[in-house]
Amino acid sequence: MKDLSVLALSHHLPIPGEADFPLNSMYKAPTNKNEEAAYMVTDLMRAYLLQLRQELGVRLFEHVYGESNERPSKWWMCFARRRFMDKGLVSPGVVL
Repeated sequence: MKDLSVLALSHHLPIPGEADFPLNSMYKAPTNKNEEAAYMVTDLMRAYLLQLRQELGVRLFEHVYGESNERPSKWWMCFARRRFMDKGLVSPGVVL
């Protein structure tokens, strides 16, 4: 669990509008002309997505590993490599 938290904090988190964001085709890029306001919105979005990522990781960890922290549940791990709507949230070349 600790390794998962460290990985979530150390990895760059792309937000909508950046080239690395996997769901860019579903979101419009920010169109705010005011540079200071755009920076605030970008910073707020990045903080929100980071908090969402951490909380989701904690909750999924509890479901996948359950009571024993030794081995993951085979019923949850079968979805690890699946794509949804032809989108994958794991970059090509990343080993799960």
